[in-house]
Amino acid sequence: MKNKLTRRDFIRISAVGAGVLAAGGLGVKELITSAAECQYSETKTLLGTYITITLVDSSRDNAEAKVKDTFAEIERLSSVFNRFDITSELYRLNKSGQAIGASSEFVSVLSSAQYCAELSGGAFDPTVLPALDLCQDSFAKTKLPPSVAQLDEVKYLVNYKEMSIKGKDVVLGRNGMALTLDGIAKGYIVDKATEYLRGRGVSQVIVEAGGDLALQGMREDGQPWKVGITHPRAYTGYYDVIQSSNACLATSGDYENAFTPDYKYNHIIDPRTGFSPQELCSATVIARDTLLADALATAAMVMGVDETLKLLESLDGAEALLIGKDLKSYTTSGYRALSEHLST
Repeated sequence: MKNKLTRRDFIRISAVGAGVLAAGGLGVKELITSAAECQYSETKTLLGTYITITLVDSSRDNAEAKVKDTFAEIERLSSVFNRFDITSELYRLNKSGQAIGASSEFVSVLSSAQYCAELSGGAFDPTVLPALDLCQDSFAKTKLPPSVAQLDEVKYLVNYKEMSIKGKDVVLGRNGMALTLDGIAKGYIVDKATEYLRGRGVSQVIVEAGGDLALQGMREDGQPWKVGITHPRAYTGYYDVIQSSNACLATSGDYENAFTPDYKYNHIIDPRTGFSPQELCSATVIARDTLLADALATAAMVMGVDETLKLLESLDGAEALLIGKDLKSYTTSGYRALSEHLST
């Protein structure tokens, strides 16, 4: 999770249309197009981004109470995965190289991270943090990328296979290894927030956290939710709009936290090279849950078009919209059935 908001946090994936949330620094009044009492929406700054929950319930009071409780649960989970919080389990693991007796949530996400790393052939790798930190430090100090020699010094620390999980004990196999769960924990928390609300009788809900999004049921007007996928090179408008009554999706893009104005160097690092991949500027993935969509969107940015489409076509329920640096789009075979723009 990021430690600061970026300018693109205002215009990441957002839902559009009557009664649907819009990500960004908007007040609650602007977030709700329909003024019906049974629909309620609230936005808070958590996990280094904006999180918005919109739901339909029998009354505003009921909806407001459920959203309040859900945000409390999100804050609790954030305290587990925030690598900048010295009290978090992730911070302690990175500091000491081990987490003995870790919580079930922490072990679950780390196990999922291992699975996604294997699934993507290492394109998604939670141990990439040393290479990312080196890149960030280099641009902060010199406005230049790190040298190959500098990368060689940290690349041996980037290897998800050196992370051992046995029961509730997690051990990093090499001194200096450190994890970032930015590309998976947010999706997990969105899933948990949706599950939390579903357990309290909410069947019409959309939870969005900085581009990771889960939606269920219909809008207050009985229509499917509409989700706008932001244009990676424009500050307003959408590249595409999809509609669904049951979907989990995530977007990763080079614009989220770029080190250079041309986006060539950014926060997305290829774990195999230590440099930012150069084929795509945006990847939106729809999957069975938001955690998987989150990790696969990050992996897609690293893998590029051909590898990503091959992988996702082999997974049940997985779809993607990939946007190249030239702004051309590439999609899986089932994506266009969800799209309002690309299918016409």
